Amino acid sequence: MTQLIKKYEGKSLSPYYCPKGIPTIGYGITVYPDGRKVSMDDEPITEDYAEALLNDYCIREVYPVFTKIPYQLSTGQREALSSLIYNWNLSGFLKSKLYKAICDKNWAEVCRQWDYGFKNDLNGLYKRRTEELYMFMRDIA
Repeated sequence: MTQLIKKYEGKSLSPYYCPKGIPTIGYGITVYPDGRKVSMDDEPITEDYAEALLNDYCIREVYPVFTKIPYQLSTGQREALSSLIYNWNLSGFLKSKLYKAICDKNWAEVCRQWDYGFKNDLNGLYKRRTEELYMFMRDIA
């Protein structure tokens, strides 16, 4: 469930500054599993370690939200939410109107709340949010 994350985050085996000026490595990781922040002085990592960092983060921070939603999510919905939460952050998502709308199965409100990229006219974010929303909504019966 990390394909969308990988597609939109990209991968760098060496530390770099993200658009917000935060040292980042791998697939958008800013903090290692031990709690240490990524530093621009860190050594490059391997592709396997980049994958492991992404998987570890998702297991700890993203996937637990699936158990908080009061119904079974499809694979596409899990993929879409994984990408959104990874990019947004779990605490922000759990406090959001989007989370409430998803739990309530209020599909019109889900569409309204998922549109951050549309409101902010950020082309890359617009594409990401569009694909996420499509993946989430295509499995609504």
